[in-house]
Amino acid sequence: MTFPRIQFRHSLVALAVLMASSSLMSANANAYACKNHPTQATATYKMKFQAQTKSRANWTNSAKNQFGLSWSVWSISAAKSVNCNKSGPNWTCLASAKPCNYVVQ
Repeated sequence: MTFPRIQFRHSLVALAVLMASSSLMSANANAYACKNHPTQATATYKMKFQAQTKSRANWTNSAKNQFGLSWSVWSISAAKSVNCNKSGPNWTCLASAKPCNYVVQ
């Protein structure tokens, strides 16, 4: 049995919409589990941008060493902050955040 071409296209569109909506529903079932206390790390450089970047990299290494690789992603951590102070020619930055882990429920 053959279907007219127009019905086939509508079926593909309906299938695409169904797949998109099911992936959106499954995305709602995903969550992050976060540690209760922040992990902190510092870095000192002459340029503020370098100190900020390195303090976040040091935070990642610290979180990885304490909790494992899946807990060391800065972008999904909670309560993030990077505070910097200049002392003489150098900037010292403190990166602080609660490590989070992506959990599929």
